[in-house]
Amino acid sequence: MTNTSVPLRAQTQWFHVFRAMIDQGDVARIGPHAFTVYAVIKAHANFDHGLSKPGIQRISEQSGVSQAQVKRALGVLEKAGFIAKKKCGRSNHYTLREKVQVTQAGLPHTVVTWDYVPDRAQQTVTELKKAMIAGDLASTRTLNIERLNIQINLAGGNSQIDLGSLHTDLDRLPAGIRETLRRNLNRRSDLIHSSE
Repeated sequence: MTNTSVPLRAQTQWFHVFRAMIDQGDVARIGPHAFTVYAVIKAHANFDHGLSKPGIQRISEQSGVSQAQVKRALGVLEKAGFIAKKKCGRSNHYTLREKVQVTQAGLPHTVVTWDYVPDRAQQTVTELKKAMIAGDLASTRTLNIERLNIQINLAGGNSQIDLGSLHTDLDRLPAGIRETLRRNLNRRSDLIHSSE
């Protein structure tokens, strides 16, 4: 028999850990402490706007990671682009970033990122899927192109270009290809942001 005078409670908030972080090797690159700290911060993300405000002590207690290691992990996460940290008084406020690598024909094509907001997580994933089906990531509203690698097959072999070092990399290409790429990239320069 159930006691109806005591209200039932359940933890209904959830957080989404992208399988992509594991598949793309991000977890191995940032390490287990940073990943655990990221998971704890993500668990505290506000459902409506995504801002997360746990203190260092709370992160340490809930992750099992020492406070000194939490501070180091925060640096790792910031450098890897998984969080943005803003100091508000004596506390930190965190905005989390989701990252997914898009491939084409098995080769890296684009790294797509967006701010993590639990309320919009499903909508953002749906938008990413639609953009991939349409083959047009540039027209999305909530997604940002962080890094674009271009693989070009030349008679002498492959040449890979990273937009982070675009100016020097383009100079290695034949003049016709170089000018075509520059024209196309200039048209979309407001949509492409280098992660470098």
